[in-house]
Amino acid sequence: MPKLDFTATPEIEQDFDKYFYFHRANTSFAEAYVDIHECDALASGSSIYFNSSTATAAALANSSVLAAGVGGAIAGAMMDAIFGSSARRAQRRQNVRNCMYFKDYKRYGLSRDLWTEFNFEEGMGRKKEGVRNDALALQALVASGPAPTTKELGL
Repeated sequence: MPKLDFTATPEIEQDFDKYFYFHRANTSFAEAYVDIHECDALASGSSIYFNSSTATAAALANSSVLAAGVGGAIAGAMMDAIFGSSARRAQRRQNVRNCMYFKDYKRYGLSRDLWTEFNFEEGMGRKKEGVRNDALALQALVASGPAPTTKELGL
């Protein structure tokens, strides 16, 4: 069972929109695993990619400004790495939150250090299935484990 006890500070609390866990009373591990796995799958199906238009690249190449096209592609990749990955992580978090809320799970805040022990973030690519499934199993263990003693956060 991952460690969940920590002392909340204002700095930690301001990141509860990113770092949290779910719990539902009277839920078995098997139920929680199916639920978190389903919500992860739903959230993984969405993606945001900035500056990924092939039409723009083709137009630049056809008008003899290939150097500008290459520079634009590099700039686009950098912008996507900086802003796109952040947007994808935020979108995934929100989709999982909505899905788990729909399934009557409550959400509780957690410090970043404890959160990283049994969660993952994806912004630049999908985690390998073994890593993903191990993390989801730990999340299900927490979601079906002892009742939290901290304040519920809501959706």
